Amino acid sequence: MTIDEQVSMVGSIDVLPPHREFAPRPEATPMHRPGAPSGKLLLLWAAVLVLVVAVVLIAVEPMFQQREQGLLLSDYRSSIDKAANQATGLGGVEVSTTAPEFGSPVGIMEIEPIGLQQVIVEGASAPIMQNGPGHVPGTAAPGQPGNSVVVGRSALFGAPFADLSKLAVDDLIAVTTTQGQVVYRVAEAASVQLSNAKPESKPALSGTAATPGEYKPILESGRISIESLYGSTTDDRLTLVTSASAFPLNSAEARVVIAVMAGKPYAPTPQNGRTNRQTGTTSDTSHWPFALLAALCLAGAIVGAVLLYRRSSARVAYLLTVPPLLVFAVLASETLSQLLPAWF
Repeated sequence: MTIDEQVSMVGSIDVLPPHREFAPRPEATPMHRPGAPSGKLLLLWAAVLVLVVAVVLIAVEPMFQQREQGLLLSDYRSSIDKAANQATGLGGVEVSTTAPEFGSPVGIMEIEPIGLQQVIVEGASAPIMQNGPGHVPGTAAPGQPGNSVVVGRSALFGAPFADLSKLAVDDLIAVTTTQGQVVYRVAEAASVQLSNAKPESKPALSGTAATPGEYKPILESGRISIESLYGSTTDDRLTLVTSASAFPLNSAEARVVIAVMAGKPYAPTPQNGRTNRQTGTTSDTSHWPFALLAALCLAGAIVGAVLLYRRSSARVAYLLTVPPLLVFAVLASETLSQLLPAWF
């Protein structure tokens, strides 16, 4: 066979590719959609929740307290100006015939050694003391005869009494009311254990010697009853009280500053009566339902946020979850704080 015949024969033969085996193409599977959030993720969000509440109480709530103090200061200064104008008129100053409303301003307290200026509000319950130091009902009004007790927070809502431990004997405290301004001189300052026991005798209530103007220390023993601390006295004094413990639920360890008035007091006016819930050392247990509801709303918002972050884009999840989380965090923080002693 010639070469030309061989080439012609090869060209007439169909050339087939070598045999190759292909694996069967897998069937399309449905897109995986995550299920419920894992336990670890929920624990992480629980930790975030605690952190957020702490940040709100320590960093955000002080701004609210400062705002309320600014409004109270503006309102009370108007009352002081009105009283001053009345004093120069023929009719004289209008003397109040009713006790002050709870939550209303009753004086402006200035303590220069610790750089404090706060409006004192009437009442010493947890909700009221979110706005500033509270005057304990049933004690003398600031600037008036007797023992005027003011309780302030040591940690939350601006912590106006956080530096109370820095005050020393002979430091001055000025209090301005619609009646005028009085000055108190610190006579004693110490940390004590409070008890609910009643004093054994009447002299223990006053904490003063028989000689007028001579102060007799009452905090030396390191323990005192609330009745003795908040009770009537034979001198005119200002008693400042706050928590001395880093543990929020501790309602027995107190930091106390007692200052005696330098000068004469103003005429007394009607005052509210004191109850066990108006000592500054108790919590507002009536807020349990609100605290529980706020906590459930915040927990629901957290679970919803977890689900949304797992099932949508980060941008959409951020826009939809951040606002409700912030709102519920603030509400939960405020209501939970009212379950702690008012002075913390």
